[in-house]
Amino acid sequence: MAEIKIEKKKPVWPWVILILVVLGIIAYFVYANDEDVNDDYDDDIINEQVMDTTNTQSTYDPYNAGSSSSSYNQFMAYDQSIADSTRVAVDSSYTKKAFSNLTKAVVQKADENNIEDSEALSDLRDFSSLITSISTTTKDTKGFKNFKTASDKVVKVMEDIQKKSYPSLQTQVADLKTTAAKIDGSVMMNKQQNSLYAFLRQSRDVLQMMNN
Repeated sequence: MAEIKIEKKKPVWPWVILILVVLGIIAYFVYANDEDVNDDYDDDIINEQVMDTTNTQSTYDPYNAGSSSSSYNQFMAYDQSIADSTRVAVDSSYTKKAFSNLTKAVVQKADENNIEDSEALSDLRDFSSLITSISTTTKDTKGFKNFKTASDKVVKVMEDIQKKSYPSLQTQVADLKTTAAKIDGSVMMNKQQNSLYAFLRQSRDVLQMMNN
């Protein structure tokens, strides 16, 4: 009888082990490379944050920030006090409050720009003595003259501020001066409501441009 040879199958597990080892090596290098990339990325973020913090600290001036905020708040108080145009020059208390807030806003802006003291600026600081208690229904012109005087002094101080710090607003301040000249201290306020409100509105506009 012929002898039948049966070949034994070669074991597969050595190949399996080899493949696993190769995959493990590949995985190791891929993971190590990702770690390097992440480390570099984190370093960039940290460096960027440090630079931003340094720049912020070098440019921030808390004194100036507070001063600007105070000026803006005073401006807003004035802006709100002339919101109702129908009461200007008709309601004496409303009109007096509007002028009071205007003088405070102008004085605040003058102080911010280190304007030298003058008679006009000193009078605006002491607004209560500049404007006396008046009534729009009487013919006593003393109070009307006081409002005329206050308007002229506001313009004078705003001119000083403009000349020192806001040369581009020369035309606007000149227009304000022209409007103030139309206010007549011998005429009852309720007879010149348009002129008074125009002055208050233009004063607000100039102050707003100075705050921008």
